[in-house]
Amino acid sequence: MNLWKDIKSGPSAPDVVYAVIEIPKGSRNKYEYDKDMEAFALDRVLYSPFHYPGEYGLIPQT
Repeated sequence: MNLWKDIKSGPSAPDVVYAVIEIPKGSRNKYEYDKDMEAFALDRVLYSPFHYPGEYGLIPQT
């Protein structure tokens, strides 16, 4: 699956869009899509008192 090409951008874009979140807000974990496994896998962990301040990801077909 190609996250940019195989998923629609949303049911009524640009008003309502889908988003693929790789880093959840407040998390110390970053996930990435593994093409071989066809699933999301843990990519890295922040080993510090810091965390990601907001959602990070992509909007398909953009």
